Formats: sequence, C-alpha cells, structure tokens
Amino acid sequence: MRSLARRGLSAATLAAVAASVLLLPATSGVAAIPSVWKATVPPLIQDSRLTDVVATGPNDAWSVGYQASTYTGYSIDEPYALLRWNGRTWTERRLPHEAFLLYRAAAASEGDVWTVGLGVHGEPYAGHFNGQTWTGHTPLGASTGPSTLLDVAATGGGRAVFVGHDGSGPLVLEGDTRQFNRVAVPGTEQHNGVLRAVSSTQDGSLFAAGDRYLADAPYPQPMIVQRIGGAWQVAALPSTPSTQLTGVWARSSTDAWAVGTQDYDTAPKPVILHWDGRTWQRLAGPAPAGRAYAVAGDANGNVWISGTNPIPPYIEYPGTLLLRYTGGRWSVEYGPKVGGGAPHLDALANVPGSSSFWGSGAASRNGLGIAGVIERTR
Repeated sequence: MRSLARRGLSAATLAAVAASVLLLPATSGVAAIPSVWKATVPPLIQDSRLTDVVATGPNDAWSVGYQASTYTGYSIDEPYALLRWNGRTWTERRLPHEAFLLYRAAAASEGDVWTVGLGVHGEPYAGHFNGQTWTGHTPLGASTGPSTLLDVAATGGGRAVFVGHDGSGPLVLEGDTRQFNRVAVPGTEQHNGVLRAVSSTQDGSLFAAGDRYLADAPYPQPMIVQRIGGAWQVAALPSTPSTQLTGVWARSSTDAWAVGTQDYDTAPKPVILHWDGRTWQRLAGPAPAGRAYAVAGDANGNVWISGTNPIPPYIEYPGTLLLRYTGGRWSVEYGPKVGGGAPHLDALANVPGSSSFWGSGAASRNGLGIAGVIERTR
C-alpha cells in the first residue's frame, strides 16, 4: 500500500487534443507583472512535499503532505507532514494516532479543520481538529481495499464531504466525526473515474472535479459533479478529450473554476473551466502551453491558478507559473525559485477576509533532494 500511496501523490500521465475555448465576458488582456510571491522552506525531513494548504485567518493556517520519501518507501514509520501557521512561523505538529500520509485539508473555521489521507495499514484516513485536539477516523472502516479518499471540503458544524475513488468509479462521502455515508451520484455508475478535488461554498453548493474513461476510450475525459440546491449530478462540459482535472474552487453557486491539463503526444496545455450558474465553458487563459494544477480565489474577484510553463524544448522552467484573473484581465508571473529549482505548487488557498494567498508544493534544490515549499503573496 505504501508504494500505491506514493503513486497517488505523483502527477499522472495526461493527454491532449486541441479544443475550442471561450473568454469570460470581460475585458481581455494579458500583462506581465513582477512576482508578488515569497517562498519559505519549512523544517521537514529531506524529500518532502506539501500537497495542500488552508487558512482560517491571517494568523492561522495548516499545510499537509509527506516527508522522508525514498526510492523504496519512507525512512520513518509515519511520514506525514502536518504544519501550522501562527502568524509568524510554521511549526510541525504530530497526530495522536496512526496516520501515514496526508493528501488534503479543509477548514470551516479555526475550530473545524479536516484532513484526509492514508492510515498506516493502507486504509483511507480522516482527521478532524476541533480547535484543541485532533481525532482520527476511518470513514470506510478498516478495509484496505482499493478505495481512496483524495480531498475533503469542510461544510461547517463538524461536517465534511470527501471525494476519491472506490477502485472502479468516483467516490463521494458525507459525514461528521460520528458517521460517514456514501453518496450516490447518478451518471457515474458505469464509468471508471476518480474525483481529485472538491470545493464548497457559503451558499451550500459543492463542486468536485476529476476525470473518467468512457466505454473503451484510451484517454480520460474531464469530469465535474456538482450539488446546487438539491441532488448531485454530473455536469455537462465542453469537449476536452485527454484531460485530467486536478483543482476546483467555487465562490458561489454561480461562480466556480476548475483546472487541469490536456496532454497526449504534444506539448501539454492548461485547461481552465468556468461555471457561470448555467454552463461550464473553457476559458482562453494567457498561457498556451504548460500545466495547471490548482485554483483559488477571494471575495474581491481575484482568482489565482498555479502551474508550470516549460520553455521549448521543454527542459527549461523559468519558475512557478502563476496566472491571475482580476478585473476582467489576465496577468502572468513566475514565482520565486528555491535552491535553483522552480516550485511545483499543488495547492492554493485564500486567507479569509483578505486578498492574500498561500501556495504549497515542492521544489528540487540543486540535486540535494526535494523540499516541501510554502509560498505567500507579499
């Protein structure tokens, strides 16, 4: 199970076929702007990666992931990474139970934080923080079968929605610290697929993104399932073959974003999708090549997307690609390098009540291994 977990954290092989794109109904334009991001390398064991970050305010945030990775496994028994921000520094925390890896985190408030990952026996794991202590849970029981939970959305009152896959199709769970229940999503029963990311809104809407294989198709199709004021349903998406979606963020039931990569036999292309309350449309972002990994926004209309944009022949990376959409315009910038390497930001998160953002991921440092990285807008 440990080798499976490592593969679950690595980037999957993606595929690409060109598709038509649309612009948001706003003034177009692309500008190059100076970097507003600053990077920090927190004190973790070498070969670490921070796969998610979440904030409840300017003086409280969490980041999760793993550390002590090796070619054959991990050099410590519980290699998860759990860090907390107190407004000044990031410090490592340890869980009082047997977690192995942590994939994602979500928070409804400072006293209502969830994380999801893998337990030491290979079972899907969930942890909940009530403001004082962490409790550990096995939402699918002690089974070490093929089911995996990959992301979580905290919906308030100690409740959460979990997404992933059950070995053959998408998996959705809802529950609290006492009980977890599988949710049927009509239209997903016959497809081999996975949900990799989920986002909730203050108006109670939920959006989950991933991909699925239709019939005997050799390459994946993007998939979004959503719940807006009623039952879950599969969203109709523009044709974007050979695409996996890895990030989703929603401001409301009428404003949601999903990102991923289209990549097969050509240079990879970022995929940016937007929901306006009626339809999902593919947007013409400012980077024609590269990959998109994560997306997050704030209450003021700012949206950030993280990714990479290699320079042909695709062996040189100028830095972390960061796309910003605000006021009807796109801008492009490259984040700071760390130890000579360009961080790969797996996650982005807004600091509530502000237009400041966190990002988390990892960077290769001049042949000295992989280091977990946290970035923040200045």
